[in-house]
Amino acid sequence: MAPVVIAAKSRAGVAHQLVATGQQDALFDQAIDGFDVAVDHHLGVQTSGADLAGHIEAMRAALVQMFALNRPDLVLVQGDTNSAYAAALAAHDKSISVGHVEAGLRTHVADRPWPEERNRVAIAKIATLHFAPSLKAMENLGAERVPGTTFLTGNPGIDALMMSAQPSPVRPNGVHQITVTCHRRENFGAPLEGICHALRTLAEREDVLISVPLHPNSQVRLTILSQLGDVPRIDLVAPLDYPDMIAAIRASRLVISDSGGLQEECGALGIPLILMRDETERPEVVLNGNCV
Repeated sequence: MAPVVIAAKSRAGVAHQLVATGQQDALFDQAIDGFDVAVDHHLGVQTSGADLAGHIEAMRAALVQMFALNRPDLVLVQGDTNSAYAAALAAHDKSISVGHVEAGLRTHVADRPWPEERNRVAIAKIATLHFAPSLKAMENLGAERVPGTTFLTGNPGIDALMMSAQPSPVRPNGVHQITVTCHRRENFGAPLEGICHALRTLAEREDVLISVPLHPNSQVRLTILSQLGDVPRIDLVAPLDYPDMIAAIRASRLVISDSGGLQEECGALGIPLILMRDETERPEVVLNGNCV
């Protein structure tokens, strides 16, 4: 959303406020580092131990109070996170228009990924402005006959990628760098153990070095640490901030991930991606041959 915030700041007569919900605080702080944006409100919602519904409801309640005080004309939400869903619900509660950035992405499978597919479909039923990143996303919105108006805008996530500082990649001589990320709920348990087994096998090759930035989710971290913590040529590293993650991608011969945004970032940077999911909401990256 940084390019959207920066564009709003440059427009005369457009007042804007950036709200941080508190979902993934550490990752959020890392993500905005390096962009000329500042947080106007930090909800600081404490949801430790809350289930998915409790987490969404806590953010929704805090945002309802904020919107009641500030009365914005429009609330912009991006993507398919619980924060986006909670903000759309809160705006709808207060009869405030919702604009959905990165609208229209679909796997057409309700629980793949979960809860992201549910979130974006539900937001589409609330939003009055839909900013689609691709023609396929526009087609999806048209097929669903969503209310409001749709626009083909491209993806500001890729704008952010091109705006960010990108140091020259460092590639070890004679070694193929592979970056791996994993965090989707559908990969918890046996699927994640299978992924770890495959990475152990891949690491038997002497010409590869595998880097695995650990996701903050404790269930993911504990499985990966127990399965891969002692494997030569696999480096388990702390979560990377945005510039370092982009540098890692650019330095990689291959990326293996179940991420959403990385599908587009790897495509934009021309880095091949193996997607560890059965479905993708970004079929363009498969059709253009960058992702399998």
